[in-house]
Amino acid sequence: MTQLIKQVYRKTLPLQWRTSIAKFRHKDRLKHEQWCKDNLPNVLNRYIALTTPTHDRETQKKLLKDNLRVIEIEISSFCNRTCWFCPNSLIDRKQKIEFPESVFLRCIDNLAEIEYDGILNFHRFNETLADKELILKRLKQARSKLPKAKLGIFSNGDYLTRKYLDALKNAGMSYMIISYYLKKNESFEKTRVLKPAMQKMAKKLNLDYEVSIDTPQEYGVSFKYPGVDYILYRCWNPNTGGIDRGGVITQISKRESKKRDYGCHFPLRSIYIDYNCLVMPCCNLRSDVDSHKDFIMGDMREMDLFEVFSSPKYITMRQILIPHTPKPGPCATCTYDTNATIYDWVQP
Repeated sequence: MTQLIKQVYRKTLPLQWRTSIAKFRHKDRLKHEQWCKDNLPNVLNRYIALTTPTHDRETQKKLLKDNLRVIEIEISSFCNRTCWFCPNSLIDRKQKIEFPESVFLRCIDNLAEIEYDGILNFHRFNETLADKELILKRLKQARSKLPKAKLGIFSNGDYLTRKYLDALKNAGMSYMIISYYLKKNESFEKTRVLKPAMQKMAKKLNLDYEVSIDTPQEYGVSFKYPGVDYILYRCWNPNTGGIDRGGVITQISKRESKKRDYGCHFPLRSIYIDYNCLVMPCCNLRSDVDSHKDFIMGDMREMDLFEVFSSPKYITMRQILIPHTPKPGPCATCTYDTNATIYDWVQP
């Protein structure tokens, strides 16, 4: 496939264009290499700090402030779907167990202490919009103490209406990503399946849109809705681009013949908290999957965010995942974050 793309590239683009693109790519690569050289001491110092045990409260706070970019909190357990490419097809998520409010507010207070301005998503493997009263309350609570944070909503769109969308914006939502999930026997066909689905959602929300993603394995549109950063409605093809979720989805695991031998910087910048208050280092790992239980980083009922992020288990994960070496357990077949480098973690 790569050779075919190269042949098409050479045959279809004029030599002058190809020369200009090559010069641009070379210049961009040199710029990136120089940036890496200039920032290498900073990268190394931060990595050393993140792999050195500390019980000093101020040091823990600084580590969180300097490094945390994404935190996800699953405010309830319930999901109304059981998609074949999701662990919810194997694990019961029909119960409605709410993330404890006292623990949620303590997490928000921790983030407020460091004036957090990164991403906070109210999502893991649940359907965030299934409980309207709950998500509106949690958004308002977070926004009141985190004025600079990006508050994100992920949803399958089943419960969404224009009135609900307006309420989410007024409560403090920064952006929303809606996913169109293909059924087991439904094909990734843009004309027959995806475009009609996008048009249906646009009519439901009474919003105009434009195509913003159009690749062989992902298609998406952006809704025009003033007052938020963006609303993206997208569909990706799980048959070709799906993740096996830490080895749980065997149909996808069998497709991944190559074992992962390159680094992952998720534990350098992310925290993922399940509805049961247990912390995971990656969005693909779950505390309710038996093979993932060794990767639980801590319990938010017993620790705060500063302690969790500096815990021995997080340090061990960083030491294992950052080097370009074969990865163990549920990380062995992961293809997530393949194009990122450790330098992406420190760039603004």
